[in-house]
Amino acid sequence: MPKTTWNDLLYPGNATDFFSRRPFSPFDPSSGAYNPNNALWLAELSRPVYRHDAEENTPPAQPTQTEILKKAGCTKRQFFNSTFTGTQAILVEFDGATPFAMLVFRGTEQDPKDFITDLTLGKLRHRKGRIDVHEGFREALDSVWREIDSALKQLRCPIFFTGHSLGAALATLAAARRAPAALYIFGSPRVGDADFVNSLQGIANGIHRVVDDEDGVTHVPPEALDFRHVGTLHQLTAPTAHRSIMAWLTSWCSPPKFLADHAPVNYVDRI
Repeated sequence: MPKTTWNDLLYPGNATDFFSRRPFSPFDPSSGAYNPNNALWLAELSRPVYRHDAEENTPPAQPTQTEILKKAGCTKRQFFNSTFTGTQAILVEFDGATPFAMLVFRGTEQDPKDFITDLTLGKLRHRKGRIDVHEGFREALDSVWREIDSALKQLRCPIFFTGHSLGAALATLAAARRAPAALYIFGSPRVGDADFVNSLQGIANGIHRVVDDEDGVTHVPPEALDFRHVGTLHQLTAPTAHRSIMAWLTSWCSPPKFLADHAPVNYVDRI
């Protein structure tokens, strides 16, 4: 297994091996229950969402995000972008006998706006009748939600929500506003308080929280501040590290394990 690089962790959109690291069986849109193959598809879609296409870069990186998605068998219906908060998502559609769609949120990039979003926790006050969530995540979703909600209302097919890291947090908040066919979240931080978690019980069987081994992002914000995780945990295991002298020397050039396990590519490889 190749060593996780800082580029894998910090710039996942720079990859060129989308949908080619392993075989992909057809996605099953008929069930909200956890399906490892569906998880694989959604984890992989959480990688090219980091790639900047023509809407953001001129010229865009080649192959473009749109071309990557088309090769995978889907069409990018719409790109959502808030220049104010730095929040992005894509809505992709799969045609066929049973059409379905996926709303994929982008995670944290090396952008000060994303860092501000991540660090703006707010304070969970537990006011009577009020559900409290991470303030930065809520403001980020608010900045794109009207456009997303309008696009979702036009669809007449199952829609799956997903995302990695910050994208997972945004997908979770989106699911609280409009219930998806299922929610798959990868490397997600905690999003809200216990009342928020309880508010999602109507889709509890369709919330799948996938955690790669020792992924450190899944431990923040801390429970001591009353933040709680949602959904059913699906724990992944990293392969046993090779303890050769060369492996030890090269480890100094790689992210520490609690960060390496957060890299999107490792979720794809380990599902």
